[in-house]
Amino acid sequence: MTKKRLANIVIIIICFSVLPFSGCNDGEIKNPDIFVIATITDIASLDPAYAYDIPSAGQLINIYETLIKFDSNSTSEFIPCLATEWTISDDGKTYRFKIRDGVVFHNGNPLTPEDVEYSFERGMVQDYVLGPQWMIFEPLFGLGNYTSRTEDGLISLDEIKSKVEVDGQWVQFNLATPYEPFLQILASSWGSIVDMNWCIENGDWNGTEESYEALNSPVPGGSPINSMTNGTGPFMLELWEPGIQIRLVRNDNYWGAPASFERVVTQVVDEWGTRKLMLELGDVDCAAVPSEAIEEVKEMPGILVYESVPTLINQALFFQFDIDPGSTLIGSGQLDGNGIPIDFFSDVDVRKGFAYAFDWDTYIDQALTGYGQQIPSPIVEGVPYYEPDWPSYELDLAKAEERLKAAWDGLLWENGFEMTLVYSSGDITGKIACEILQNNLFEINPLFRINLQLMAFPTILDDMVLGRLPMYLNGWQADYPDPHNFVFPYMHSRGAFAQSQRYSNEVVDDLIEQAISSSSHSERQSLYDQIAQLYYDEVPSIMVSQFLGVFFLPDWIHGFVYNPIRPAYEMYAYYLSKG
Repeated sequence: MTKKRLANIVIIIICFSVLPFSGCNDGEIKNPDIFVIATITDIASLDPAYAYDIPSAGQLINIYETLIKFDSNSTSEFIPCLATEWTISDDGKTYRFKIRDGVVFHNGNPLTPEDVEYSFERGMVQDYVLGPQWMIFEPLFGLGNYTSRTEDGLISLDEIKSKVEVDGQWVQFNLATPYEPFLQILASSWGSIVDMNWCIENGDWNGTEESYEALNSPVPGGSPINSMTNGTGPFMLELWEPGIQIRLVRNDNYWGAPASFERVVTQVVDEWGTRKLMLELGDVDCAAVPSEAIEEVKEMPGILVYESVPTLINQALFFQFDIDPGSTLIGSGQLDGNGIPIDFFSDVDVRKGFAYAFDWDTYIDQALTGYGQQIPSPIVEGVPYYEPDWPSYELDLAKAEERLKAAWDGLLWENGFEMTLVYSSGDITGKIACEILQNNLFEINPLFRINLQLMAFPTILDDMVLGRLPMYLNGWQADYPDPHNFVFPYMHSRGAFAQSQRYSNEVVDDLIEQAISSSSHSERQSLYDQIAQLYYDEVPSIMVSQFLGVFFLPDWIHGFVYNPIRPAYEMYAYYLSKG
């Protein structure tokens, strides 16, 4: 597994725990020119080529801008931003963007096509090992190419420079393969445009091979512009006090319509009781609300509730197809009633039996309090090509019994088994999912014994890669809204989950590669239909749920239009107003 794919796992959401909310105090609008947010997590970086977390992205899209932006609530349609128009060649491999004239950075430097070229080349040169640049490398260098680093050293600088070129007022990207979600990638925070001269003045990449080698894969927090900014966006950085607050001030020289708010202030407030009091007093406009407080907040007066909106987050129970013999979670290591063999889940009847034994209705009702939905494959609602009618499993203990009696030529049913199922520490909803499967399998046959073990999330990541977890609960949050960003990690033999599971199917790999390389919508739909069918047939994992979000906003906040690619409320600051 490449380190670049593992970086995706860092942003997985394990539990449904944080939701946006806004409130007021007795109808009084405090600080009418300031949008105040109380959150629980600080940002990681202010370098858009380095940052790979939602809190950072929430700030960056207000400070920096991209060539194009998502149109309203769509995840597949775009409007101009720093590019006024764009073209895509018939073969889907050449993208050209005409750069907007008359735009200036916050320091007064004019935006040029060379800044755009530099921004993407600089990102690939830096290529932080846990950063987002793999999304730029794959379309430009081909499937399976996620990084500037090879076994023989770094990719040549000439090769990097050949991928992004300036042609007058246009910037051209030369892709190695057709790649439909390339526009989605460019519209996200890692597609932000930086000021070339300003970066170089602050010790960043100066365009040379020597500087490339010196700045490639910096230590955590080691980017030269990690804590400073100079974008073209509607807000400018005023202050960042790590662990305390970040303050943005309106850019009065912005090329577009000015922001309604003079400032956007994000405060880090760990304790829910404090955030709740701030909401009740009207000292903040929105805050992170724990899931257990949702019903309480919904009862507050003057609140508009936007609920059951699909997030781009799913969760699944994963099978390990070839368990590490040294695992301490497989009992005797034999199918003797006191353990399981290391290839226990290689039998599809075992996997299907487990799938029929899961109760989605109970899980969504009890664990997620209704804020979730069953989906038939890793592809979530809200991305192109999703189809709710793809085949899926339902709770059916009779079919589960039938499959489990057939598994391992009847030996499983006769001897039973014992194994340990792992979920993340603090994941209350995950615990309930594991208990549902545990209880239903025991009901089918008392010889089926599943032990539950909570484990720190970093340890889960380490042990899943090493193959030590026979079965575990985990999840995925989209980097960009396209099926490829879900089926690849879940089903491709080089994907983050599939590779950790030792799951491999050449037919699946081929279909996934055909789908991302196709420039035909109808062909992609047909291919994802086939992939969804294979997910059902092979059951490499049990898709537990797609999370549904809730947004609470007071009736004096205007302009909110939900888009699942904007999971943080800071991301809406430019579009909102008070009144």
